[in-house]
Amino acid sequence: MSGTRRRRIWNIGLASLLALGATSLTGCAIPALIGGMTESYRKTSTKEVKPETDVLEGKSFAVLVTADRSIEEMAPGISATLVARITQVLADPAHDAGTTGVVPPAMVIQYMYDHPGWRAKSMEDLAKDLGGVQRLVFVEISEFRTNEPGNKYIYDGVAAGSVAVVEADSKLSDYYSFERTILVKYPDEQGRRPEEIPEAAVRTELMRRFVDRVVWPFITHQEPYYPKY
Repeated sequence: MSGTRRRRIWNIGLASLLALGATSLTGCAIPALIGGMTESYRKTSTKEVKPETDVLEGKSFAVLVTADRSIEEMAPGISATLVARITQVLADPAHDAGTTGVVPPAMVIQYMYDHPGWRAKSMEDLAKDLGGVQRLVFVEISEFRTNEPGNKYIYDGVAAGSVAVVEADSKLSDYYSFERTILVKYPDEQGRRPEEIPEAAVRTELMRRFVDRVVWPFITHQEPYYPKY
C-alpha cells in the first residue's frame, strides 16, 4: 500500500472516530483515542525528509570507496558494489541531488584498481584524473561484519564508516565541505542464527542500509518515524 493511500485511509478512520466520539465518548476519551491512532500510524508509516546539503547541485561528481583489505576479504567486491549503487542513486534524475554529470562507476572502479595508491593523491590530481570532475564523494568503510567477534553462531551485523564531499573546483579542495559518520546494524533482533537467516542476506541488508545512510543527506527521501537504522 502506498504512503498516500495509507494516509487517506488513516484520515478517513480519524474522521469516523471523531463523528462517533461526538455521540458516544467523553471529552477525555477522544484525545486518548486520537493519540493512539496517531501512534499506530507512525509505527507503520514514513515521513518525508529533505536533503541536508545541496553541495552536489549543478555539479558533476565521482564516487570513490575505500575499505581495508580485511573487509574486502570478508565481503568480496564491497567497494565496487558501493561505488555502483551510490553513484546510481545520486545520478538518478528522479532524485533531487541535482547532479549534472557523473563519472561512470566502471571507470572509477577501474581507476581505483589501476592506481592502488590513489588515496595518497591530492584532491586536485584525483579530480583531474577522473576527467576534471567538480565534486568527489568519498566513502570509507571502517567496519563491516556479520557476526559477534569470535562467535560465528550469532549474528551481530555492523557496517560503519563515513561519507565526505570535496569541492574539487574550489580553492578549498583540500578540505571536506560536507562529512557524516555512518553506523548501521542488522539483524534488528538479538540472537538470530545462521539457520534462520543466510549470511549472504545479512551482508546484503547491511549494504542496503549503509547505502541509504550515504545518499540520504543529498536527496529528499522517506524515513520511518521510528528508524531501525
